[in-house]
Amino acid sequence: MNTSFTYDRAATVFSLSCVAHCVALPIVAGTLPFFAAAAEAEWVHWLLAALAIVTSGTVVATGQGARSPAFLVPALIGMALVTSALFAENFGLDETLPTVIGGVLLAAAHIYRLIKHK
Repeated sequence: MNTSFTYDRAATVFSLSCVAHCVALPIVAGTLPFFAAAAEAEWVHWLLAALAIVTSGTVVATGQGARSPAFLVPALIGMALVTSALFAENFGLDETLPTVIGGVLLAAAHIYRLIKHK
């Protein structure tokens, strides 16, 4: 299989990890102290976002067929939302909504590419 599609798979996992971090981790954190620390650690937010954005950006830059609007529009919007979520707190905004929407858009764009090219 094409390396580009390996990046699509990885980007899907990383994007959904951002979503899980924002949605599920705070729920689990109530019962397990390790997860509570991971839910609050700023470096975890930056690491997950960087992995999702860099991997998605690699697909956008090098993937065959990655310039189609059906992939490119949700992927770019998703990357912009995940990136903006990193700075939301600086402006007194909650980071959860842009992260979840951005992560879902990114994952959906990559899943679309994977399904389309099977």
